[in-house]
Amino acid sequence: MNRSIFQKLLFSYLAVIILVIGALAAFLTHFFNNFYFEQEQQALLDMGEQVIGQVLDCQTGKITAEQLADTVRIAGSTSGSRIFVFEGENIHNLQDPNLDAKVSEESDLLPDVRKILKGETVIKKKHYSSQLNAFVVFVGMPVITGDNVSGMVLLFTPVAKINTALNQVYRIIWGTALFAFLLGGLVIFLTSRHLSRPLTTMKEAAAAIAEGDYSKEIAATNCDELDQLTASFNYMRERIQQVEKMRQELLANVSHELRTPLTSIRGFIQAILEGVVPEGDQEKYLKITREEVDRLTRLVQDLLDLARIKSGSIKLNKEPLDIGELAGEVATEFRLIAAAKSITVETDEGLVISGDRDRIRQVMINLLSNAVKYTEQNGHIQIRVRREGGQAVLKVRDNGAGIPETELEHIFDKFHRVDKSRDAATGGTGLGLAIVKELVELHNGSAAAWSAPGKGTEITIELPLVGSADQGN
Repeated sequence: MNRSIFQKLLFSYLAVIILVIGALAAFLTHFFNNFYFEQEQQALLDMGEQVIGQVLDCQTGKITAEQLADTVRIAGSTSGSRIFVFEGENIHNLQDPNLDAKVSEESDLLPDVRKILKGETVIKKKHYSSQLNAFVVFVGMPVITGDNVSGMVLLFTPVAKINTALNQVYRIIWGTALFAFLLGGLVIFLTSRHLSRPLTTMKEAAAAIAEGDYSKEIAATNCDELDQLTASFNYMRERIQQVEKMRQELLANVSHELRTPLTSIRGFIQAILEGVVPEGDQEKYLKITREEVDRLTRLVQDLLDLARIKSGSIKLNKEPLDIGELAGEVATEFRLIAAAKSITVETDEGLVISGDRDRIRQVMINLLSNAVKYTEQNGHIQIRVRREGGQAVLKVRDNGAGIPETELEHIFDKFHRVDKSRDAATGGTGLGLAIVKELVELHNGSAAAWSAPGKGTEITIELPLVGSADQGN
């Protein structure tokens, strides 16, 4: 069954906390169980040593048998234990007449008694006593006089007494474990919900984006990886929205750019075929038709170039190329096109790059086309080529209307047009500078722009010179 990220986090963390708290509680239970029994065994051993001292005093006449019996009885009553003392002939019939107890009936203890009579101390953590009809902790100790065993002391403490104390400890341990589990479960629930909420929100926002709704912005709350993911998602959403907007603008622009010349071409051809245009004017209208066809060809070529660059199918035919010389050639061609707009070229000598001549030429043509398009009559366009470090820097500057600051950062974006009008004279597809940037980067270079309204625009291209460390393959 598919589960949400919240459920997976919740169940995973709960499983971990159950295992950890359960293992800790089980360990503490085992530890205190052993601790209490070891403490009781040690207490019986200490008491046994004291009783043995009293037995030896009785054997040497320091105290009477009655005093010994009273001492043993008081010690047993105080500690909640049963104590049996065997000495003299009693060690043979295993009976203490003073205490009226028959250990001989403890058949399971007979092997242990034999060990005690050989001088060994015997300890049993859990032994069933038929005399006491209960499980007990048993300690048996020999009374040694000289080199001989003159008696023995048997001590019994009911396990139920120890269990009573242990049960209180167990209640504390498992009660604390339950409280820790409930508290941990609450913390895990809140944490899991906190961690999964941005992901859930992102899922909803992604679904909204798929439906064309870009309005859902995800708020960041903490400086962690999830917030970095949130910031990346918001950036992606903004970029997708921007690209979608540019795509729509492109479709509108391309549709207009295609429709206008196609309408003109169709109208002129139809008028010529129907004889509406006088024979003397047909050549003029055919020339106009050819210009419109050229416009369509350039538009389609730009679209194809951009698509080929993005797909990586363009292969550069690099060769040593004097970029200053090429800039001069392109400027000469544009002087005829620019008419009343002056174009000057300033260049250093010997600026040789490794590049594809046709593609670098395309870059310069696109830059000069833009400069000519947005420069008024009698305006000035300046081309400068300089050496800066290991770079050949090409600057194309005009004194046209300039570009608003809000538009400047987007002029190299694909499908972006500074002039949103659809006038054929000034409009474009917004692909020229995007193609420039892509081609320059294919040559391991970079493109930048400066502009100010009313002061013109300057496009800067940097390309590595032959032999520089930045030159690519």
